[in-house]
Amino acid sequence: MIPAGCLLGGFHLTSPVLWAAPAPQLAAPVTTYAFGWRDAAETVTNRFVLRNRGDADLHLTEIRTSCGCTRAEPGTRVIPPGGETSLDVHLSLRGLQGHQRKSVSVLSNDPHTPNLTLWIEGEARAAVGLEPPACSFGRVNPHEPPAPITVRLNGYETAITITEAASDHPAFAVAVQPDGRSLTVQPPVLADPGAYRGRVTVTLSTPQRGPLVLPVYAWRDDLLRIHPATLVYGTEQGSATALPRLVIVRSGTALRFRVTGVRLEGARGNATFQTRPDGSVHIRVQGVESAPFAPDAALIIDTDLSEKSAWRVPLKRETTRFRQP
Repeated sequence: MIPAGCLLGGFHLTSPVLWAAPAPQLAAPVTTYAFGWRDAAETVTNRFVLRNRGDADLHLTEIRTSCGCTRAEPGTRVIPPGGETSLDVHLSLRGLQGHQRKSVSVLSNDPHTPNLTLWIEGEARAAVGLEPPACSFGRVNPHEPPAPITVRLNGYETAITITEAASDHPAFAVAVQPDGRSLTVQPPVLADPGAYRGRVTVTLSTPQRGPLVLPVYAWRDDLLRIHPATLVYGTEQGSATALPRLVIVRSGTALRFRVTGVRLEGARGNATFQTRPDGSVHIRVQGVESAPFAPDAALIIDTDLSEKSAWRVPLKRETTRFRQP
């Protein structure tokens, strides 16, 4: 019998010998590809090398990209010890502009690096484009019309000029500036309340480049702003009454207004109003019965505006039960 703690063949019997189990090890000599700058219509491609420096098969379980504009294609999903494979990464720059930095996550059975991140970065530049790419005047107040908006050509092809600009909506007037590299959209004259949308087609001096399209937008309030514009109730029948609703009236293009009365027509219920310190009016509609409405049922708001004294907020039924937000 050999006593504990004795040496046998150079090994100490009380010291256990630990043997590491075989394991894969994922490595990439290069983890970032910088492509400088490319045309925004191109697709950038790079081939990354993935190696297995371990002593067991390396399994690539999943490849994840940071956006839909990037896709990655591994040469194989299983890499033997000492082997390698390629990972082709494609980045579509179409629709992108400026600095781009996209990632590709390589998930594997490497116990120490189960998630290896690769990067592809650079700048997307358009050959020619418009700045800003869309033209919005927002809410237009006829008492304080907005300033004209200047739109300029940008891009790396600086010799291109504008030969023509045409608007498809009469509310938006546009003119090409003498420098040929910019155009001016005049503030719209909006005759009626509502949203106005148009498109300006910009023709360029280079035939190979198709026309550019500039969306234009503006909104004109009515004399008053009323929210919600419609009161919707469920279709359930019975004696139950609907929950109270709140209708808020604010000044639109009218510089001032006063609500003189509120009432319901074509429906049973009652309405009361209160003028708030900020000038808005809160109308409380309650006790509306579940009986059917008349086709023209509405909340009537009477005001002191000479242009339009009475305002209607329609009452409607839906086929599903209304849920109070």
